[in-house]
Amino acid sequence: MKQRARKFAGIWLIIALLIVYSAVAVVISVQFLDWLPIWASLIYLAAAGLGWALPAGVIIKWMAKPDENS
Repeated sequence: MKQRARKFAGIWLIIALLIVYSAVAVVISVQFLDWLPIWASLIYLAAAGLGWALPAGVIIKWMAKPDENS
């Protein structure tokens, strides 16, 4: 796959990742954060807020890979 096609696909993958990730994070938040202590809620919110960066970084690294013929 050429780098241009990987970048196009990668953008859509990141958008899909963010939509699905945020939906799952909100569902977990609604289910559990009401009865958790505030310190546990803060830990969850920090982890959920940063948790999307690792998979997005993998996608970005894949997108930036140069073409094999270059």
